[in-house]
Amino acid sequence: MSHRMTDHYRMLLAKYGDSAEAAQYSSRESQFRRFAALARIGDLRGKRVLDFGCGTGALHDYLVTVGQMPALYHGVDIVSEFFDIARQKIPGGQFCHPDTLGDARCDYAFVSGVFNNRKRGNRKFWQESVRSLFARCDIGLAFNMMSTHVDYRDPSLFYENPAIAFTYVKREITPFVSLNHDYLPKPGSVPFEFVIYAYRAPSELEV
Repeated sequence: MSHRMTDHYRMLLAKYGDSAEAAQYSSRESQFRRFAALARIGDLRGKRVLDFGCGTGALHDYLVTVGQMPALYHGVDIVSEFFDIARQKIPGGQFCHPDTLGDARCDYAFVSGVFNNRKRGNRKFWQESVRSLFARCDIGLAFNMMSTHVDYRDPSLFYENPAIAFTYVKREITPFVSLNHDYLPKPGSVPFEFVIYAYRAPSELEV
């Protein structure tokens, strides 16, 4: 990740503190709506959770709020200043830069918003990140992206065709994959994002 992106989030943190805006979300409500969509991947209670792009640990805040307390929360981010706040809220959590993940493993990995900012090589970045993260997962990975099925595009953001994302994961990562394009990140909006769920084995469906 470039120094420009790191500086961008440091600026947001300095301006907004421990808030959704510091992670480039418009509000805590929209942030939690996205987390709710990601968390549909499975029962996270007592599981090892890796949060790639953790910010100040808001995903952990959400999971506690909805009674999905993980056994271990491992936050990963390019901005180490986020960790000072996150450690105060999650004393038992682990935090590190992506380059120092080592051989860390998890049950579930999550990526929210990390693939949204436009940069050189967007598709290569998200595909390599997904491949690397899934290799660490014992159960599954969930990540979200901005969808090309929109009537407006912010020139500073990257939009991906959901079919391309699904096909890549299906062919290159795991045959056990599903796509969710039905949630609303903001009340009264349209489904302008999607989530991909990738599993090691068939997910247990409710009958």
